[in-house]
Amino acid sequence: MDNSENIGKEMLQFQAELADAYGYRAIPPLIAMEYHEKYRNTLPECFNNAINGAETKVYTHAGTLIGEGIDRIVIGDYGAFVEISPDKVVRRNIKVKEGQEYRYLDPQFAEHVKYLWLTARDDSNCKIYFQKRKVSYADYKPGYFYISPFECITK
Repeated sequence: MDNSENIGKEMLQFQAELADAYGYRAIPPLIAMEYHEKYRNTLPECFNNAINGAETKVYTHAGTLIGEGIDRIVIGDYGAFVEISPDKVVRRNIKVKEGQEYRYLDPQFAEHVKYLWLTARDDSNCKIYFQKRKVSYADYKPGYFYISPFECITK
């Protein structure tokens, strides 16, 4: 495992710990600024020049194409995320994450969840968000797709 993979695993773990600690609420501004800088400084090299990359293709680590371009990198309280517009997502290559069907099917949740949890049709188990609602902790756009830059690569 190379250093970038180690950093990626550390960052994903760090983000999971923040979610547990803050429950996906906005993080106090001074702390959030420090975290945002940390996310910027640990972005994988392939995403440093990919902002607004209409021709930048996004793949899972297993090699499955999930995006025919990216719109931007969003830095929020809980990490950096690659934003892919609905017209650039390769829908045939993504599916609902097993066990997350309730986000679509159960009326108690379907009308209230902030995102739908998807993954690629491969064994990468990457987490792809389809954003349904605005949130206070990041500038996510409803109707767009998001994936951690540590769970994908560009070509």
